[in-house]
Amino acid sequence: MIIWTALTTPGSYIGVVSPSLRQSKYVLRRIAVLASGLPPGRIGRIQKTRIEFSNGSVVEAFPNNPNTIRGPSLQLLYCDEMNFIRDDLELYDSVLFTLATTGGRFIASSTPGSKEGLFYKICTDQTLGFSRHHVTWKDALEPKGPLRDKILRAIRKQLEGDPWRWSREMDAEFVEDQESFFPLKLVTGAVDGDLSYTSAAERVSGRSLYLGLDFGKHHDHSVVAVVDYDVQTKVASLIHLKQFELETDYEAVIGYVKGLAERWNKVMRITTDNTGVGDVVTSDMRKAGIERIWGVDLNAPVKTDVLENLHRMLAKKQLKLVYDPKLIGEMNCEKFELSKTGQLHFSHPTGTHDDRLWALALACHGLRYGISVPKYQSAIVLGRSRRLDPSFKNRWSRQVSTGQKPPEGTSRICIVCGTRRRPEVEVCPKCQGSPTTLRSA
Repeated sequence: MIIWTALTTPGSYIGVVSPSLRQSKYVLRRIAVLASGLPPGRIGRIQKTRIEFSNGSVVEAFPNNPNTIRGPSLQLLYCDEMNFIRDDLELYDSVLFTLATTGGRFIASSTPGSKEGLFYKICTDQTLGFSRHHVTWKDALEPKGPLRDKILRAIRKQLEGDPWRWSREMDAEFVEDQESFFPLKLVTGAVDGDLSYTSAAERVSGRSLYLGLDFGKHHDHSVVAVVDYDVQTKVASLIHLKQFELETDYEAVIGYVKGLAERWNKVMRITTDNTGVGDVVTSDMRKAGIERIWGVDLNAPVKTDVLENLHRMLAKKQLKLVYDPKLIGEMNCEKFELSKTGQLHFSHPTGTHDDRLWALALACHGLRYGISVPKYQSAIVLGRSRRLDPSFKNRWSRQVSTGQKPPEGTSRICIVCGTRRRPEVEVCPKCQGSPTTLRSA
């Protein structure tokens, strides 16, 4: 439809918009591939965000920004993956004003997602006057489409433990898994169309960066996530996500993280999964000279705390995400159930992974404690002062600077309010202050 409009309507201006500019560019590349098969002389120039035809027609990729869409006089606007676009109603309002002056057309397509989005209303509300077309895997199967039977069997096997995702991805049905801890609307609401991943080769400085590491090798992947915290807006952004291939040696993961820490010279904290083999890998990271490491033992209560923090940041709009379908899929398929003891237990369907999710959650967990500042409380101390043993003070300082755990048999005492707590509890439960003093239990 896009190419046909460009060829049959000389001088037409056609827009392509997606959840992110990167996705819009990808759609434009696919259009360029198809347009390259036209007879010679039909295409003028092909650029990264723009295709010019010899008859004056232009196809241009736009970011997900209502203000950008409102300006041009478009004859056609194609909206890709509309169900995953943040502020979709505001974007559609801008589209109406843009197309009203030209009598243009609006085309939207998407994998079904949340029923709270505008795309769901377009597909179900007959009063809106849209022409609707429902395409499932059956319509894409050979010889009618490009989907091969071998690939279909592989997808069916992968998603056999997640029927909700099969219904959305393959049957193109609007279904919402009621057991999902991260609903699609919550996740897609955090997608920032202007945000893209930063390459590990780029130099990053002057930022407050927090890394999260989830380790895996044979069955699960090792993943590194990096969030950038803006101290002015108090909003974090996921700027880097690296998933390693299965069977990647942990030495390679350690080297990658060390390289990041050296190039990105303001890494505030590196939070690792200290469970199982993670304890050994975290120790090897310290031996490699990597500083500011915090190993977290992911038992059931801590897992709940870590994922609830991520859920809270998304709900409060304190975290921005890149439009990454793989990450969105992992987050949405994370299930939860309440045990008889009242504990939350998390899992993911057979054949799926949640490594990206946990790396992101650990990075945000480290961020939460990295920016915690105890509130000032005036106090009067009575009695005789006692100097802290210098050897103990130096030993404790080294442990804090390197991120090591406190020795067994110790407890933390908050210097703000004097509350005593277990060593693994980072923040004072009474005054929310950060750990300040250690002494023997």
